[in-house]
Amino acid sequence: MQSTAKKIGKSGQITIPKQFRAKAGMFPGGSVKVNVEDDGSVVLKSVVPCCNFCGSPEDVFDVNVTRICKSCAQIIVEKVRENHG
Repeated sequence: MQSTAKKIGKSGQITIPKQFRAKAGMFPGGSVKVNVEDDGSVVLKSVVPCCNFCGSPEDVFDVNVTRICKSCAQIIVEKVRENHG
């Protein structure tokens, strides 16, 4: 588990580091669900699953712990074929 400390701004906002947002499938324009647990911890979850590579919510599926869309999967398959023929 990765962690970092962030200051809360005057309006109550924090910036979630890019690598955390990408891993969680959080992209600009997307929505997150905010839960506060009984112990006071705050949990954020992406509302719509998005591709971890391009941010698209279309045709997304999980490969192990990575969300990927059909378009990015096709690009990866083509690159692997080019390099490992």
